[in-house]
Amino acid sequence: MTAQLAERPAAVSGGRAPARARRFTRHRAVMLLFIAPALIVYVLMVIAPSVQSIQLSLTNWDGINPAYDYVGLANYRDILTSDRFWNATRNTLILGLGSAVIVNAIALGVALLLDKLHHAQGFFRTIVYLPALVSGFIAATIWKYMLNFNFGAVNTILRDLGFDDAAMDWLGDNEIVVGVLLFIICFTLGGNTALIYLANLQSVPQDLVEAAKIDGASRGQVFRYVTWPMLAGAVTVNMTLMMIAGWTIFDQVMVLTAGGPGFVSETMAFFIYKVGFGEYRAGYGSAAAIVLFIVVMATTVLANRYMRSREVQA
Repeated sequence: MTAQLAERPAAVSGGRAPARARRFTRHRAVMLLFIAPALIVYVLMVIAPSVQSIQLSLTNWDGINPAYDYVGLANYRDILTSDRFWNATRNTLILGLGSAVIVNAIALGVALLLDKLHHAQGFFRTIVYLPALVSGFIAATIWKYMLNFNFGAVNTILRDLGFDDAAMDWLGDNEIVVGVLLFIICFTLGGNTALIYLANLQSVPQDLVEAAKIDGASRGQVFRYVTWPMLAGAVTVNMTLMMIAGWTIFDQVMVLTAGGPGFVSETMAFFIYKVGFGEYRAGYGSAAAIVLFIVVMATTVLANRYMRSREVQA
């Protein structure tokens, strides 16, 4: 009798397991049906063209004529020996990594200030986030008119204040145009970053902060040993997002300088567009796009791995 009672729960649980498995399989099938339309569109519009670009990168296709010849790795060889490509790479490094570091530093400082506010915090959060609501194209158009040498607001104000020598061709000077682009990009990309930091700051346990203060830690020591380690996840997210955005900068360059003067301010993304669609060298542009993809993946993975290791240590 005792043995029979002992076997009954096992039999019942054994009967429930297949039922649970069937229910899980059914739910998974329903979830797949929900994501199938979006997945099909993504495969057709993103994955398939991306795979096809590998094939096109081995050809001399001009983007219009249906006929083309396979040239092997000639496009990649020309890219890696092109001064124009390496100039675009240098600009991308400056704009991508520079904006990632500068925006994260400024956004963290703004988030720290917002975290200390006890009144009207919602209003100031809205002010900080407003630039993120403006598209990069529109923001760049506004800056283009403001920085115009003849009638732009910046030079007009400088001249009215008596600083005629300070008025310059902000978007036409080879020496400063990349720096101007970096400033504009940093100005338009900081809203989301600051709010992510603010959300993480508000989740820092106040018990730890108070305990550190009771132990005699200064404000700087509290930030270094308590707050900063707790922000490791936010730093990883923000740096990754900013690096990806920086590597693919296009609209600001397109509107403000069109890669000029000459090819001075071209980025890798704009270089791909220009040679592929402006110069009708689609095969060459596809090879450049493959190179950009490899660079983005490699740098993002390496940076993410380093920042993840910092999270573990924190």
